[in-house]
Amino acid sequence: MSVVPESRGTTLPARAYTSPELYELEMREVFLKAWNFACHVSDVAEPGKYWTTSVAGEPVVVLRDVDGRLRALSNVCRHRAARILSGQGSCPKVLRCPYHGWTYRQDGQLAAVPEARGFTNLDRDAVKLPQFRVGEMCGLVFVCMSDETEPLDSYFGNLPSKLDRLRLPELQAGPRHANAYDHNWKVIADNYLEGYHIPVGHPGLLRLLDYKRYIATLGKNHAWIDGPFRDKPSRNYQERLYQKLLRPMPGFPEDLEGAWTYVHLWPATFIDIYPDQIDTWQLFPDGLRRTRTEARVYHTGNRSIRDWLVRTVNWRVNSKVMDEDVELCDMVQLGLESRTYERGVLNSNERAVLNLHNLLREAVPGIDES
Repeated sequence: MSVVPESRGTTLPARAYTSPELYELEMREVFLKAWNFACHVSDVAEPGKYWTTSVAGEPVVVLRDVDGRLRALSNVCRHRAARILSGQGSCPKVLRCPYHGWTYRQDGQLAAVPEARGFTNLDRDAVKLPQFRVGEMCGLVFVCMSDETEPLDSYFGNLPSKLDRLRLPELQAGPRHANAYDHNWKVIADNYLEGYHIPVGHPGLLRLLDYKRYIATLGKNHAWIDGPFRDKPSRNYQERLYQKLLRPMPGFPEDLEGAWTYVHLWPATFIDIYPDQIDTWQLFPDGLRRTRTEARVYHTGNRSIRDWLVRTVNWRVNSKVMDEDVELCDMVQLGLESRTYERGVLNSNERAVLNLHNLLREAVPGIDES
């Protein structure tokens, strides 16, 4: 007779991952109302610097205006819907649409229109770029599309006091690493949020991390997951090399030196805190069964061979973990689309998954109905 793991709750029903109607509700009730990570503060440090992103499919540009104020604007020209800016860079004075040359001031107001006489009674206020709320927390810039959502200062509870110690504003931000997966965004988020699958799915992580001390602590709109290192050297040469050469970045919190720490920021931003570097990883739902992701690495810029090697090995180890996770998520996605699966039960060490599902239950009407 098989032993059923102790249940601490149930998952969302399968239709929460397969229903087009619920997907649209998530975009409107979750992503458009949340504070979504946009970029590192260094990306928009000087006047004119900008960074493009999206929220629930809405193209957004974050920029520092000439007065030093952070702004977030729609990145869609009001003329014929062309994207105005791409990637990241600098627009010293105006935002210029590459399609017909309409230009906008840094506050979104229309500045100039080619052949303006051809537009009869053009209402310049009506074609102003919509503005969104924007704020900075611990060196990370966030955007919110809703005026009803509480301020960023209180949105994540006590998380700022934990992140402050990482000195993120002082770290150098690496390039974007983009990927796309054929999974509903929640399949990926669920997988990230629990270590229950580590003994079976991630032999490398099991050699590095002390699974029995892998613990999730829940907070307001976030979860903090500690993955302490094992004391025993790994049997794998690459992992053992990481253990041997690892030294924390200058100023790294002493109490986090002996672990890999994972942080979830509602709804779909993740921060990997390693002693040698810090990563951000963001999910961008791109349809019911597709998710784009964007990852970036942050570190002190130390160019010593030893530190470069440690960061390289870290990246390779976690790339292997990601490959394993993709295979697992492939299986889950297919299972959720089966005819017989309705919903699952959660083990006590899947509490961060339950937390995500409970937040979705609160935010999305009808998501928990089978």
